[in-house]
Amino acid sequence: MRYENVVIGSSLEAVYYSYMNDCHLIINSLRRPFEFDPLEVDSSFGLEDLETKLEAWSQIVLEQSIDGFCPFGPSVESIRIEGNTLKVVPESGTIISIEFDNCYIFDDENVTFPNEILQERPDKYRVLDWMNVRTGTTHGYDEIETKDLFIKKIYFYKSRRIDGQHNKKDLVAESILTKEQLSEFDFSETMAKFKIQDVMGKYGIRGSRSGVSKNGKLVYYNVKIEPDYRYVEPIGKRKYKDSENVKFLDLSLEEI
Repeated sequence: MRYENVVIGSSLEAVYYSYMNDCHLIINSLRRPFEFDPLEVDSSFGLEDLETKLEAWSQIVLEQSIDGFCPFGPSVESIRIEGNTLKVVPESGTIISIEFDNCYIFDDENVTFPNEILQERPDKYRVLDWMNVRTGTTHGYDEIETKDLFIKKIYFYKSRRIDGQHNKKDLVAESILTKEQLSEFDFSETMAKFKIQDVMGKYGIRGSRSGVSKNGKLVYYNVKIEPDYRYVEPIGKRKYKDSENVKFLDLSLEEI
């Protein structure tokens, strides 16, 4: 098997580059664009009917797959680069060798190659804390932004835990943390829960009714939320030394 040009990556930039330059695409991880990241591009990109980066990613990968440019589907287990050959492991126990003329790497996850590291990635991580809301599920907010890096933004969405028609919301909170902070209790999922509850309370989002005060006003408990899971991804990339046939790209959609 031989490819003239092949792109390795799982980001929207990687799949868009492969689409625009007629390259084969090998998706090297299960990382996907965050579903609430808006797609902010003009009509020249041909994606103006799509609202989010995840929608654009899914549309491009579908078209690449239909056209035969995405041969290994949603992800492979690992890739090793030896000279002008890719050793692709799409699943355990299977190795496929692919010769190439040019290889463009956007993401290095699950990829092994001899190229020298020129600069490590920044010590920053995007943390997404997904929470199930038990009380305080109905309100008019879709997003709340704060001035802090810990619980930087809260996204509310229609709960997927409940079937049928309803207006109850769960949430996911975004933070920007360092590697050291990721191991500290002050930035844990538990503390994220407490801070989110505090922010929601300040915005007038209340929990269930607890009774009536002495002056006749209704009294409410604070909202109640429970951590579901935490997703962590690094921000930025390592920089590597290019070789004759292997190039490392860090391009925005506009630059592509």
